[in-house]
Amino acid sequence: MRLVYHADLSEADRQHVYPQDQALERVCQALLERCPLDGLDELRSGLMINLDSEVLGEVERGDWLLLRSRAEFGQWPVAASVFDQAVLELMNNPPAQPTRTPRIYRLVDSMTGEPLPQQAYTATVDGVPSQRKTDAAGIAHLFTPEDVRQISLKIFNV
Repeated sequence: MRLVYHADLSEADRQHVYPQDQALERVCQALLERCPLDGLDELRSGLMINLDSEVLGEVERGDWLLLRSRAEFGQWPVAASVFDQAVLELMNNPPAQPTRTPRIYRLVDSMTGEPLPQQAYTATVDGVPSQRKTDAAGIAHLFTPEDVRQISLKIFNV
């Protein structure tokens, strides 16, 4: 939403102006909730007394108009495709997604048995390495496909 001085409004934007009663309601709500409103600073700069009631008076007289945001124009080309039958069919019957099995390992110091929190390590899953870190309890969380054949963990700085 944006407040625009009536003389500065283009013909193309005139069709997107809120009716006066809705504009008053929305501006009043924005003022009460102290929400940012585009154009409000420009409106306030032209007032003799900078009060919310004066701002509402300008909107009520029609000197300042409230323009809908572009999101409210309803002219999005994507909106039509949402109701496309193929899209609805996919939404109702989504394709099977690959499953990942959680694998949890607690990394501990071999001498003391204490967990290794925030410990850097390399997890190699079926030959593919990735850098990771244990959580605060020293647990390494790996999410892998069910058909994984080999997992190795290499710990740094221990």
